[in-house]
Amino acid sequence: MINRQFLQLMKINLLYANPQLTRRQREKGKSGAALYRSLISQYVIIGIIFGVAFGGMMTLANLNQHVGIFTNLIALFTVIGLAQTVAAIDNIFFESKDLKDYLPLPLNQWAVFTAKFSVVVLTILPMEIPAWVVFVLAGLHPGRFIGISFVVGTIMFVLFYTCLFLICSVAIFSFAQTAIYQKHQKGMTFLMTGLSMIAMFVAIFIMNIGDEAAAAGAPIIPGFSALHQVVAEPLSMGSLVTVSIMLVVIASLGVIMQKVLLPKVLGGLNIQQISKAPHKHRGGGITRQLLRYNLGLLWNPTLLMQSFSLTLFPVCIFTIIMVFQNNLSLATLTANDAGVTFLAGLAIAMMAINQGSLAGVFISLDRQNLAFIKSLPIGFKQYLWFKFKLVLAIQSLALIVLAVILGILAKLMWFDLVTLCIGILLGNLVASAYNYTRDWRLLDLTWTNVTQLFNRGGGNLVIGLVTFGALMIGIALIVAYFFLVNTYSPLIVNSLALLLMAVPSIGLLWHYYRYWQQADLAL
Repeated sequence: MINRQFLQLMKINLLYANPQLTRRQREKGKSGAALYRSLISQYVIIGIIFGVAFGGMMTLANLNQHVGIFTNLIALFTVIGLAQTVAAIDNIFFESKDLKDYLPLPLNQWAVFTAKFSVVVLTILPMEIPAWVVFVLAGLHPGRFIGISFVVGTIMFVLFYTCLFLICSVAIFSFAQTAIYQKHQKGMTFLMTGLSMIAMFVAIFIMNIGDEAAAAGAPIIPGFSALHQVVAEPLSMGSLVTVSIMLVVIASLGVIMQKVLLPKVLGGLNIQQISKAPHKHRGGGITRQLLRYNLGLLWNPTLLMQSFSLTLFPVCIFTIIMVFQNNLSLATLTANDAGVTFLAGLAIAMMAINQGSLAGVFISLDRQNLAFIKSLPIGFKQYLWFKFKLVLAIQSLALIVLAVILGILAKLMWFDLVTLCIGILLGNLVASAYNYTRDWRLLDLTWTNVTQLFNRGGGNLVIGLVTFGALMIGIALIVAYFFLVNTYSPLIVNSLALLLMAVPSIGLLWHYYRYWQQADLAL
């Protein structure tokens, strides 16, 4: 009975984890088992891509001999896993606000709890596949059957990430029962997700500032070296002790989750049951009230952190790699290269402002309030235009700050820095217009967690492909432009390049302007 409940609940959570993908598969005639297989296959594809892309690079290092590299890689993926787990648990358990709907139903609490956790695991697992590759590769050495390394590496991967997952879950749900968390839910959630994101950022930064020689002599991180011993020498006494400790930790944390935290979470003692008296704002006119309301929509820690990780985070990582690892210096650029930096600004904005941006979900954040707002005598198109200007300003500010930091680190002259910022502003305008319009076309006012909004139209796989494609195309165009402007007359090259960049941009902006002028705004 419990197994049947668990399977059905898992299927329900899987369907609502990505409603747009579910709808597209249903439109193709898929239902029942075929529908679930199709949804799961999307996560499998993402896992394969990450495993091949990142795991392939790890095959170049002899992880069986270089314990330091192994421990540093596992530490990196541990930090990434923790950051993803914090965001996923908060999103699926707290932001979805559907736990209370299960209370009056004759369902086993552990089945409800486990089913929701299965979706959390399914969400973060594809990003952790490279860590599984590390465990398997660390066990490979001459004279050992590869199947043994595969089995031992897989078992250690499962044990290690089960420990990590339970430790993180117990910490989060324990903290969620404290008075300070219940009183300041959004602030504490923002703090948790923010700290985890900063930790992931720092970890990636540390991993990239060293060169290959330093990597070969990477320091061994205590604790993680025991994991290496297990996959390298699985039958040694030290390995058996390590595995035993991990099994005890898993059993103990599992009991704590089931006997202590689970009854509180599903018994109505979590933060979902706490209500606050709304703050009263006096006066200010309709514009100021709409500004407060829309800023309130954006004050969602999970939304902000997920949007940052999908938009600005890749740009920050690329900047760190180029500036600190590759010693990027743009001090030699002159005013003749202003067009190159303008194009670079366009490319940065196009790469950052994707379907995971705030502009790509801002309309849907209104939920059912959108129908109420449409009934007010304020002009629905004017309201949507107001939202677009607000999100455009917020994204422009964030991108400009990033551009100034990049310019200072890369020693960019002030004139080129100005053109870089202008290019970013234009790119942000075009990309925001596209993603804002896309949000309207894929409008979802019944979402239960923000991940569903980001997953529309292909989810993280499409975001990753678009970001990577924009990066590659942008680099190719920038290199070609720099070569031409330093080979031929800068005046002629810059004039032609400006024309080639301005005409498509103006054309796209005119297209979206006409779209909104003629759009049927029926909900």
